[in-house]
Amino acid sequence: MIVYTQPSQCEGKQNKLTESRFAVVVNRNYGNAVERSKIKRQIRSILLAQLPRMRQGFDIIIFPDATCKTFNYNNLAGSMKQLLLKSRVLRQ
Repeated sequence: MIVYTQPSQCEGKQNKLTESRFAVVVNRNYGNAVERSKIKRQIRSILLAQLPRMRQGFDIIIFPDATCKTFNYNNLAGSMKQLLLKSRVLRQ
């Protein structure tokens, strides 16, 4: 799984960095539409559960790879948590 993070760069009148933004991008090579939707739902659920511990003002893009197919939900959640800690988006 690959995670890209960067500080948000909001333009406009209100330059408040109040929340982090997320995107989950799944390549067609991952599997059929059912498998791609399932992994997106699982990752979004994990992100919502971790949201209170996340730092604000980041743009985060997540690219799950084929190895994520072998993970169950708990393993996927642990992997996501480690990646977010490593990228310094998640508070310890």
